[in-house]
This record gives sequence, structure tokens and C-alpha cells, in this order.
Amino acid sequence: MRVFWEKILKENDIFIGLKTKKNNGSLYYKEALKKKASLIIVNIKNSNPKIVYVKDTQLFIKNLCKIIIESYRGKIIAITGSVGKTTFKENIFHILKNNKFITYRSYKNYNNLQGLQFSIMNIKLDSNYSIFELGINHPNEMTKLVKTLQPHYCLVTGIENSHIGNFRNFKELINNKLKIFKSKRLLYGFINFHYKPHYLQSKLNNKIQLINIENVNKNIKKIKNKYKVDFSLDDRKYSILSVRGSFCINIAIISFLFLKLFIKKFDTKIFFYEKSIIESRGKEVITNIRKKKVRFFDHSYNANPYSLNKQILIFNERKINKKILILGAMKELGAHEDYFHKQIIQLVTDLNLKKIIFIGEEFYKFKNKSINFKFYKNYLPAIKYLNKDIDNINNIFVMGSRSNYLDRIIKKYVK
Repeated sequence: MRVFWEKILKENDIFIGLKTKKNNGSLYYKEALKKKASLIIVNIKNSNPKIVYVKDTQLFIKNLCKIIIESYRGKIIAITGSVGKTTFKENIFHILKNNKFITYRSYKNYNNLQGLQFSIMNIKLDSNYSIFELGINHPNEMTKLVKTLQPHYCLVTGIENSHIGNFRNFKELINNKLKIFKSKRLLYGFINFHYKPHYLQSKLNNKIQLINIENVNKNIKKIKNKYKVDFSLDDRKYSILSVRGSFCINIAIISFLFLKLFIKKFDTKIFFYEKSIIESRGKEVITNIRKKKVRFFDHSYNANPYSLNKQILIFNERKINKKILILGAMKELGAHEDYFHKQIIQLVTDLNLKKIIFIGEEFYKFKNKSINFKFYKNYLPAIKYLNKDIDNINNIFVMGSRSNYLDRIIKKYVK
């Protein structure tokens, strides 16, 4: 069963008209008919045999998800954290798939309640494992997500104090993230946490394993196009394979240790796969602009204070010339919005980076305090700037929250 909304609906899909504060998806039933949906579930009565009337589509979805979860006989894996949720989800999916398990994973990075419901309605009922990522921006959201999903295995990839957003403080953020372990069906939990353990000790039980990946001693050796990683934990030695650099190697180690809790034997030693980096995440794109090769470092998919800070430092260390950074504003930071955006401006100032374009209202308000950089409210002036100065640019780093549409800058030049 495939359940989609009108914009990405395909022939034989099921269409459900969602009602929100701004719109009623049921009004699009005619478009669903034109696209040959096999079934249309809306809150509008119609005599067409393909159309099923329900009074409340949201309640229908909630009840349908409950039935699906109760009927599912595989094991459910839930992943949350401040960074890397989608990459971890994709990576664990590929590990399980390459170990001959029938595996399903949630759609893209749809990790709020509506996105979770959407992924549940499209679950493969014959799969051994189903993997979902859960994201929260407000207190008590995790409770609703866990109640809907009731996962068996839970992974917290990490919790950063730069993601406080709508939470009062770091402690409240931690407490809400850890609610992922409140599932009634929890068998095992795993959390990577590099702050002082006293934040967590009262919240964990013997079903939950805690590590700090930064304290794991690793011996890394490159063999052809892979990295051989030897490490030890609790006096036990392990050896795995990964691709890419240190960030992906850490994901490989955490993925291995997490899966090891409930899978005793693996058919492969590879625990990070290149295909786990989806869409624009960390992708390097080489294109020709006016008969000149230009390289984009595309991180336009998402950004938060922790990841943006880290990627700027990594890009700065690259031995490349004629470079420019296009940095989009970060969303959902709540009362801490000004603090974290000023931190990024200060970081590029301290690094003595010359060519910087800041995009978004959150950065734009500080334009008078940083006259050496370009500040724009949206991405369009950035394209004009690049067109004028492209002869002096070889490498373009692009990163920001998706709502800044920075991907459109890259698509302008990469066909």
C-alpha cells in the first residue's frame, strides 16, 4: 500500500485528504481522480465508488496507524538525536538489508507526527525490521511519537546544547529526547552522549547502553576505498569497515554497537555505506559555469548550530582556493535564535574568511554589524552576486535550513 498526497501521488496510490488550519486536502479529490488513485479518503461526500467518506481524516489516520502497528510482526527501530538522524536511519537500513533482512525505513526525513503517520501507513508488513526517525521541536512531542510507534529498539545519536530551540534549557531538551525510551515494548536502547553523565544517570535503566563515541579509541587504516577501523569497548576488541572520513566512521561504530545488541551475527563487516548520505548531504558537485569548472559543496538540506559550525571548520581546512561560503539562517531555535546566529558570524570572522554570503532574516538583522560580509533576505541576490563574481570563485560551500531554498542556487548552475 502506498499512501500519498496529491503533489506526489501516482497511479494506484491511496489518497487521504489531510485537513490543516490553512487548508483542507479533501478539496483536491478531483486531482487525485485525474491521477488515477485507487482509493480516495476524504471528508467530502461523493457518489464516486473510489471515494470513501470519513468525518475526520486525521482521526481516521490515527486509528489506521494504530491498527497497522498492532498488526506488524517485525521489530521497530526508532532513531532520534540532535544530528545525523536521517544518515543513521539510512545507514542502519543498508546494514540490515546487506545482512539479508527484509527492511523498511521511513520516508526521507519526515520525522514529525504527520510524517511518522505517513511512513507507518506505507510500511512493508512482511519486513523483519522497520526503521523510523523521530524529531521534536517542542516539549511532549516525543511522548506522542512514541505512543504512536511503540518501538522495540531505540537509538539516540547524540544530544547537543545548541539545539535547545523551544525548550527552556538543555536539561528539558535531554529529558524530552529520552522519552523515546518510554515505549511499552522497549527491548534495548542506546545513547551516544558526550556531556557529563550526571545529566542522564537517573533517566536510564539496564535496558539502555550509554557510550561517548569521542572517548572510544580507534585505530584507522585506509585500505583501497574503505577504512578498516579497530576499536575496543568494555575490554572487547572489534574490527569493522567504513567509507568516508571521521564523521562517517563514528556513525559506523555507533551503528555496529547498537545493532549488536539484538543481532548476534553479521554477514558483512561494512557498517557505513556511501549511499547512506542522501540527497544533498555533503555532496560535492562539479559543474561548468561560463566554460569554467566550479565545485559546489552542497549541504543545503538542513543546518543547526552544531552541524553548521562543524562543517564551516571542515571546509576551512580544505586546501582549496577562490572559495565562498553561502550560509542560510537556522530555524526553530526559539529564544536562542540571535545568540546562535551571532556565533556563526563570529566564527567566520575569527577564521578570517573573506567571501561570505548570509541568507535569511535571522542573519540579515545583523548586517550593519558585519560590513565585510554580504547579507540578503533570500537566495535570489546571491545568484546575481555569483554571476558577477564567478571568475574569482572556484569552490562554493552552501549550507542552511531547507526553508532558505539554497538548493535552488545550486540547481541554477547544475542541470
